[in-house]
This record gives sequence, structure tokens and C-alpha cells, in this order.
Amino acid sequence: MVFWGIEYIFNGMKGFLFLSKLAFILNLLFVLCVILRLGAVEWSGAWVSVLVIAGWVLAFLINIPVNIWFALLLARRKLHFQLKSIHFVNAVLLIVQSIFFLL
Repeated sequence: MVFWGIEYIFNGMKGFLFLSKLAFILNLLFVLCVILRLGAVEWSGAWVSVLVIAGWVLAFLINIPVNIWFALLLARRKLHFQLKSIHFVNAVLLIVQSIFFLL
């Protein structure tokens, strides 16, 4: 009864859309981390800690279940694939993250 809000959020399409948007924001932070890593920028402070944790760690960890959920929704025909959606961007960035972390 205490966690009724969490069950409401993560039940059905509302939960999927919430996690998709969260994964998209974290993926944007991942792209920012990659850009800053390629350049010779030296930052310090709390913002860098948040950027590294959100961009390197959380983006990959959240993106995996979101894309699995997306694949399940596609298989059940509850969602249609579109190239202009954030789901496509999340899937492409998961491939980029996998290549980036495995190499």
C-alpha cells in the first residue's frame, strides 16, 4: 500500500514512456561525456561527478531494460516502430554504448 505510486508509474505504457524519457536524458548526458572526453576539457566539482555517474553508469544501466521492454512491446504489437521516436534514439545509443564499453 505504501508503494502504490511506484506501481502506478511502472504499470503499462505510462511507466514505459517515463523510463524512455529518463533513458533519453541519460543518453544525452552520455553523449556529452563522450564529447568532453574527446576534447581536452578539465572540469572539477560536483557537476562533473553528476555528469560522470549519470552519463557513464546510469545511462547504460537504464538503457538496457528500456530497450528490452521496447522489444517486448514491439513483439506484442502494442507499439509501432518509428524512426523519429526517442525509442529509436535509445536503441541506437545502446548499440553505441555497447561498442564503446566493449572496445
